[in-house]
Amino acid sequence: MRCDRLALLCFLVPCTVIAACYLISTHLEQIPVCFPFFSGCTSISAAARQDPAIHLFRMTLLPLTTVLAGFWLITRVWLLRLDPHMKSVNTLTVLGVTGAVFLVLYVVFLGTDGRFYGWLRRFGTTIYFGGTGLAQLFLAARLHEFNARTALFPKRIIALFLWICVSMLIMGIVYIPAAHAFRDANTENIIEWNFAFLMHINFALVSLLWSRQKLTLHLKTPHAPQNVPR
Repeated sequence: MRCDRLALLCFLVPCTVIAACYLISTHLEQIPVCFPFFSGCTSISAAARQDPAIHLFRMTLLPLTTVLAGFWLITRVWLLRLDPHMKSVNTLTVLGVTGAVFLVLYVVFLGTDGRFYGWLRRFGTTIYFGGTGLAQLFLAARLHEFNARTALFPKRIIALFLWICVSMLIMGIVYIPAAHAFRDANTENIIEWNFAFLMHINFALVSLLWSRQKLTLHLKTPHAPQNVPR
């Protein structure tokens, strides 16, 4: 199996599904029509929490969590093949897999009522975005260091990857104070939409790197022991 296609799924599926849920919800007049990346008139959660959008959201993103976890496990093997002594590989793997696991919590409880369920949704989405974003930042930093020594990958792709991750870090740092200072301007939603889009773009960049290396995944099955004649 070509690994670049798996990484591309991590980009295409969430972006397509979120856009579809937004269009469905606006068509049914469940949320206002706007360009949320700039106006922040609605959140990603609001675009997907009502019928019928919620069913599409759950049906696609729940299986995607397995693909995301697989992405980070493959990334670990790939990095150690590039450099067996590369730093932070285990850290970014744990962060990425943890983020994928907590995406399940967010997707399952999206659309449910109650303060406790609301807390679970916020906890799930915070760990998902935080863990995945930090894992990508570690990955971009390690690839930048490796590429400075080897020039194995195109400099523009690595530089763009690192620039996006730094932008996401800045968004994460200003998220809480900005949300409180500009609550009427929907700043929280604006940051959420842009952060999510940039985070998913990074999977497409990794897909380009894997495609150039023709990285593939091979599943091996153990051979059955031969009968030993007596």
